[in-house]
Amino acid sequence: MKSGFDRIGLALNVAELREHIGWLREGARDVELQDITRPEVLAGDWQAVAREIRELLEGYSGRIGIHGPFWQLSVAPRDPAVRELVQARLNLGLDFAQAIGATQMVIHSPFDFFGHPMSVPGARLGPELERVHQTLEQVVQRAGDQGVTLVVENIYDLSPVPLLELIGSFDLPHVRLSVDVGHAHLMTQRGGPAPQVWLDQAGSLLGHVHLCDNDRTSDQHLAPGEGTIHWPGVLRSLQHVSAEARLVAEVKPPALPGARGWIESLS
Repeated sequence: MKSGFDRIGLALNVAELREHIGWLREGARDVELQDITRPEVLAGDWQAVAREIRELLEGYSGRIGIHGPFWQLSVAPRDPAVRELVQARLNLGLDFAQAIGATQMVIHSPFDFFGHPMSVPGARLGPELERVHQTLEQVVQRAGDQGVTLVVENIYDLSPVPLLELIGSFDLPHVRLSVDVGHAHLMTQRGGPAPQVWLDQAGSLLGHVHLCDNDRTSDQHLAPGEGTIHWPGVLRSLQHVSAEARLVAEVKPPALPGARGWIESLS
């Protein structure tokens, strides 16, 4: 398996895949397709999107992942009716993964409760974990049967600890942590640790990393080096990340050339 920074790839939609597939294929870099996150694709002919992706990826030997549906889809809902909707959408994400040959799916952290400024002081983690298990039990089982690893991405989280406890509560090799360095950087404004601390604390539970930059005013998805993240520290931590963890730059489409240039500079 490839190791080091030469496996860093891109997170993109099919429109950008058309433009960057040659570069991804040449380096057998990690790729993450995000089309199924869009509600219009979920409700439309997603099979046609999947077919085009498969055609574009013909001859590609790298690792394929997807970002699962997430808009307004908390994986810790209190309402059973909402839970059924979330499960249905995540299962559709797994259908999409199967259709394009993906073996990893990103889902979002449920812990807006613990990272949100209006969270209740003294809130207990246990009930939140229970709701996550109620929502994901069937999805996790299906993912394992399908050969897909679910990676849970930090969003509003102020600390890796609750997420690591969540990952550990499943105690399964196909449930892992995803660290979005841009999200971690944003949360430093509210006392969260630097992105490299997230990477270091994740240890063997790390399965995926989103690489992007911002100036801490919003989740801007800039190319690395265009914001205020301390990249030397992040890169030092990435040097110790297992080759099993997938590394992708998740930037806005206009920033993709800049992200590619940054990735190439690491070689």
